[in-house]
Amino acid sequence: MRRYGFLKHSLVDYPGEVCSVVFMPGCNFHCAYCHNKNLSASVRETGVFLKDIVSHLKDAGRRFITGVCITGGEPTLYPETLSYLVSLFKEMNLKVKLDTNGSHPDQIRLLLDQVDYFAMDLKTVPSRYAELVNACDTLGDTIETSIHLLLSMPIHRYEFRTTLSWQYVDEHVVDTLGKYMHRDTYWYLQKCRLENIKMDAKDVVAEHARILHCCQIAKRYTQHACLRE
Repeated sequence: MRRYGFLKHSLVDYPGEVCSVVFMPGCNFHCAYCHNKNLSASVRETGVFLKDIVSHLKDAGRRFITGVCITGGEPTLYPETLSYLVSLFKEMNLKVKLDTNGSHPDQIRLLLDQVDYFAMDLKTVPSRYAELVNACDTLGDTIETSIHLLLSMPIHRYEFRTTLSWQYVDEHVVDTLGKYMHRDTYWYLQKCRLENIKMDAKDVVAEHARILHCCQIAKRYTQHACLRE
């Protein structure tokens, strides 16, 4: 029986909603800055069963919960389970948000009419994805397909997120990604947080200036580009 990570309440994982968060362990990417890199081990030790999640959400109204964020890991790696979870939560009259890295556009396409809100990570320009995750050269085309699927939806149903990991995301990359955006697309830039990396005051100031510059570049393409802490 599958276990999941579970956060009962969140005010930050689903824009405009008080949500619970369901974590599906396992990912086909291995980003150095991933804040959930220990998710699989954590779920094995302390994860909960679906029946416990359902039990909590049965009182969603009383708990002021209006939605569920399904995240990971990468949820689209498990299409049957993901489809079941989405249907289950929708039957409970909850809004559903899906976090994805965009590596399975077929799953995004299948869920377009069921998932209320999508959040896709843009980790670098599509042409560099194979370098980032040590994958096949066609991955860039796959990522582009996912980008265009989200862009085909109303702007209130999706967002893009980019972590400013300087090895893979610099000012040129932000400028290139910006060209994909619509004028009203929600695009959030995030500071990269690496463990055991210490910076002196001068480096902190320089990094902050570079982050702000990236935000300025992003704002050339969409009025909803901003820095998310």
